[in-house]
Amino acid sequence: MKIRIDEVGAKNDGTTNNASIIQSAIDKVAASGGGQVVIPSGGIYLSGSLALKAHVDLHLEIGATLRASSDYDDYTPEHNIKNLTNGEVDEFVLPQRAFISGFRAHSARISGDGTIDGNADGFIAERGQYIHKMRGPIGGKDQYLERPFTVFLIESENLILRDFTIKDPAFWALRTTGCNHLLIDGIRILTDLMVPNADGVDIDRCQDVRIVNSEFVTADDCISLKSCSQTAQYGDVADIVIANCIFTSTSGAITLGTESVGDIKNVLVNNCIVKNSHRGFAVRAREGGTISNVRFSNSIVQTRTFSDMWWGHGEALHVTAFSWDDPAKGTDGNIERTYEGYVKDIVFENITCTTEAGILNYAAHPGLIQGVVYRNVDVFLEKSSKWDSRIDLRPNGIVSVLHRKHNGFEVVNTTDLTLDNCRVIFDSTSREQYGAAIYQEGSINFSSIDFTERVKES
Repeated sequence: MKIRIDEVGAKNDGTTNNASIIQSAIDKVAASGGGQVVIPSGGIYLSGSLALKAHVDLHLEIGATLRASSDYDDYTPEHNIKNLTNGEVDEFVLPQRAFISGFRAHSARISGDGTIDGNADGFIAERGQYIHKMRGPIGGKDQYLERPFTVFLIESENLILRDFTIKDPAFWALRTTGCNHLLIDGIRILTDLMVPNADGVDIDRCQDVRIVNSEFVTADDCISLKSCSQTAQYGDVADIVIANCIFTSTSGAITLGTESVGDIKNVLVNNCIVKNSHRGFAVRAREGGTISNVRFSNSIVQTRTFSDMWWGHGEALHVTAFSWDDPAKGTDGNIERTYEGYVKDIVFENITCTTEAGILNYAAHPGLIQGVVYRNVDVFLEKSSKWDSRIDLRPNGIVSVLHRKHNGFEVVNTTDLTLDNCRVIFDSTSREQYGAAIYQEGSINFSSIDFTERVKES
């Protein structure tokens, strides 16, 4: 079955809420056994919450725009996030509402060359120089409640998300939780670079995921792999491939961890380009989980400092292991954030980095980071922003920022770290702003093979 929403009464005037018409079309197609709901080209179709169903393809024609309402009351309060843990999820942890959601929406699709518009402008309370103030409380446990996810898919299998654009999300653009056999191919996620928490894709406790041939320009992480405490029933993050993608971010291009109560394992990142980003590839173990068996390869990474208000400080490659909160001070009911995380068996190979801040490897103490290899990694250090140098370890409840010069490779409290045929090249015009090519402290079994250091004359 195929239903065009303009043929069943939807209006493309950008002001009429078409949620009931679009949802009725989705429900009818699902009841028939599956098919396509088409968002036609031309004009803007405004809507509140929509629930995608199994075997339904939400297809956006080229030139089509499906825009999220700026009225938070247009979003379904009984959001499917309550299905994550049978209603036991803490109400304040994340937004309870989404623009497009799907619970057990097996074999569903979102496709086409059109646009899903998250309408972030409608959720901005005050524009800032480096970061906007959004609607709702600032800080504290309720800070996210008045911004919806743009797309949130839960406990669904055999999903295909292909070719469409998500623009201007007000919060995370695309979150998948507990999903298996997921293909994300040829999509674009384009956000206002000063909207906080405007992640691109957040993969939470999913398995068998491919993210390929896609472009991301995001405030906050372009792709984040995480294993949240509220979703433990779905197991670990495992068997993830990210390839042939281009990233720009005011935070990190690809981040593994941060929210990592469970494990993250078996991840391949290949043939990617990172440009003009605050961090490049980051592995951040927190909250007790282990991140292991990860390969980054054949990529180009260019990073710079955007603002001190964002986590990171221009590191091209970042590997850290800490507790999120200081165990001595406790936490606001989230005990996992006082646990330390672990990193094991990470390889960076055939990567060219142009960076303000070099390569960071830092653990709270030896034993948390084990077995990291840098092979054929070139690091070109050059100053490209007005911000002073500092080592940014956030999120970290014990020591967040160290005010000192960057080094080519910063290696602190790691075990079994190897540099194999790596180079650090300083720019002559900014050499005095940097420390050593290699800075090593408190590490066990650190080795360097065929390492080269030189200064490039400008």
